[in-house]
Amino acid sequence: MSLVVLNAYRVEEMQFRNVLETGTQITLENKYSFNVKYTDDNKCIGNFFVEVYDKNNKTDFFASTRITAFCSYKNGMEKDAIHREAFRQVFPYAKSIITTITANGGVPPIILPAVDIDSHSIYRFDIGNNK
Repeated sequence: MSLVVLNAYRVEEMQFRNVLETGTQITLENKYSFNVKYTDDNKCIGNFFVEVYDKNNKTDFFASTRITAFCSYKNGMEKDAIHREAFRQVFPYAKSIITTITANGGVPPIILPAVDIDSHSIYRFDIGNNK
């Protein structure tokens, strides 16, 4: 059993735009962000955003989604560990959404590459009384 459990998630936004001419070659780039807020009862809310776009024409081809994840975690865990594991829990859903909206949009489905969250720095800002 994971020390962080994804209890629920809510897709708050999905966007897809493809106004490129047929046959246009594209170069894809990805952008991710994941922010976590902690509550007093060993729960956290993660806000996940992912965008895939054409490097050379970002306004004419992109797909994005914004997901809110509701997680619980074992008492005593470090925030960095919670953050990383919550990311691991919600990422497959974001990946699936991007694949689905691009496939349903009439283009070859975009499958996001795996993200090694452990190789990324996590920037932490403690604001107010957040734990």
